[in-house]
Amino acid sequence: MEKTIIDNRVLTGEELIRLVQKEKGNICISIIVPTHKLSPERRVDRLQVEKAVMEAKKYLSYNYGKEEIKPLQQSIDELFGQVDFNHNSEGIGLYVSANIKELVQFHFPVREKVIINRSFEIRDLLYQAYYSLPYYTLLLTEKEARLFGGRLNSLSEIKDNDFPKIYVDDYEYARPSRGSSSVGNAFVREFEREKSQLEEIRFQHFSEAVDDGLKHYLTNHNIPLIIAGAKKDLSYFKMVNHHNKNIISELPGNYSHITTTELGKMTFELLRSFMDQSKQQLITDFEEKIGQGRGITGVPEIWKAAKEGNALKLLVEKDFSRPGFLTEKNEYNLHSQSPLKPHQVLADAINDLMEIVLEKNGQVILLENGTLQAHQRIGLITRY
Repeated sequence: MEKTIIDNRVLTGEELIRLVQKEKGNICISIIVPTHKLSPERRVDRLQVEKAVMEAKKYLSYNYGKEEIKPLQQSIDELFGQVDFNHNSEGIGLYVSANIKELVQFHFPVREKVIINRSFEIRDLLYQAYYSLPYYTLLLTEKEARLFGGRLNSLSEIKDNDFPKIYVDDYEYARPSRGSSSVGNAFVREFEREKSQLEEIRFQHFSEAVDDGLKHYLTNHNIPLIIAGAKKDLSYFKMVNHHNKNIISELPGNYSHITTTELGKMTFELLRSFMDQSKQQLITDFEEKIGQGRGITGVPEIWKAAKEGNALKLLVEKDFSRPGFLTEKNEYNLHSQSPLKPHQVLADAINDLMEIVLEKNGQVILLENGTLQAHQRIGLITRY
């Protein structure tokens, strides 16, 4: 997810998720509304967000004391005033509590939700956090190499002692003197061939220098790198570079004149495709773990394992939710139907389940709807 600012500190998506988890027990307001990128469609966005804001404020007024909700309503209004409706993404999230006031742009379709509870609605934050993996984009041209740091569709150019790296072609030669036409033409052809070979060698040396500069950023094989440029330049770079394991995709073409914003949109699509492939591998791994006794399906069974601290990776379809019920003094057994004994009602037991996994240092991955249909829409890879 995009970087956000709280108390003048820049937070990544993962840090924001950890922060909202700490608010559990306070009044937590989650307002999530779909928006539109195109001008004709986004005219209604302001009205839709304003309607959701009014719904949240009305609920607060009916259910809580005036003094308790006054700062919360003020924070909601301040966030609404910060929304730039001229540059929408695919969704907007307003997250407000006593200690948090955050506006998030979502880069994937969302469903409208207005949820006021004792914890935040975190599934959209988790879904986007998966794609907010930091990455680098290397743009190669005949004149220079530029490096960008990226999160989602936002790129920021790196300018230091290593980048941008300028390619200097200081090859000098004397024009061939006039002689007979046959000798002169042969000389020119040989000269041009040698000049082309020398230029190729020089660009390979340049590519080696670029590759050497990357070692300060690609400190391990898990940092994704996208390379963009003419096919010839990409070919030279791949011949000499030592970071093939980092390269997740290529963007062939001349991009020397496009804006950083345009480049960011294209590279993010490549990153998203790469991350989607990783999701498919997670499903395969989970199905293998079932055969090994370390894969669990079924919400009650997964709930019990999570409470016991045995949740390594929880896989959940993005919009899967269901209520649950807990009897007194037995928080390990989740009931799918209301029991006769005194009990607690969980409006969305799946959201509570995700929070439990995260609190116990497990991982939660939101998958596309339908991808876990054969496993009741949810699965758990256990620690042991």
